[in-house]
Amino acid sequence: MADKDFLFPALGTNGVLQPGGPLSHDMVQKWIDEAVVGAGIHGMFSTHCYHCGGAQYWFMFAPMGQQWTLTHVQW
Repeated sequence: MADKDFLFPALGTNGVLQPGGPLSHDMVQKWIDEAVVGAGIHGMFSTHCYHCGGAQYWFMFAPMGQQWTLTHVQW
């Protein structure tokens, strides 16, 4: 990886990674929608669900000494 590469790079229409561009919100939402339908789950989920769930994990359930403070989480 180069200094300017994204951890989750964009994908071209042919499925080739584009390291210089970020993965779009619309693409991530499309994958979430496909996963929810494929799992037979009824309802709508967004990237917000995963963002807040991650913060909740690090605040409440992370191993001792690795937990985030309320200041860090900034609810």
